[in-house]
Amino acid sequence: MTGIFPAVQLTRCFPEAHGFVLLDPARLDQHLGANSTGRDLLELFSTTEAGDTVTRAGIALPLTGVTAGYYTVLVRHAVDRSPWSTAAVSSPGWILGSVTGSLLLCGLGHLRHWTPDHSEHRRVAVPPGWYEIEVRAHPHAEGSDDGTYEFVLTPTPTQPAFRADPTRQLAIL
Repeated sequence: MTGIFPAVQLTRCFPEAHGFVLLDPARLDQHLGANSTGRDLLELFSTTEAGDTVTRAGIALPLTGVTAGYYTVLVRHAVDRSPWSTAAVSSPGWILGSVTGSLLLCGLGHLRHWTPDHSEHRRVAVPPGWYEIEVRAHPHAEGSDDGTYEFVLTPTPTQPAFRADPTRQLAIL
């Protein structure tokens, strides 16, 4: 199977503004224009249709309603097995496209003054292309302070249809 990549486990991830976002910064810049650095994207995405647009277009995947604490975040290919038992909460149908193969995970609060190269952002390398994603949540998973979130990526040859429920809460604590 093409597009297989090694799982990446990120530890001690903090959900600034009660959430995380997984995105390809190059696609975000393409969508917003080169002048996105320094802008308050959190306000833009939460008070206008721009947030729904970037989510449904597979530019950014927001994970909202996360209780404050430190989490382990696992980004893995769907063929890899989860190291944890059945998820307490799952949310399928998300999509994400990457032109560079470099995904970025950060707390939502980092969108208040968007700086793509911020030192606290976490990077994950995947093959460029389209992915359908299921988000899974595990409370108090082994190896995590407060819990674990998994982004399970399934490569697709073209942009998949967005089928997720953006109102689904994934809080686990």
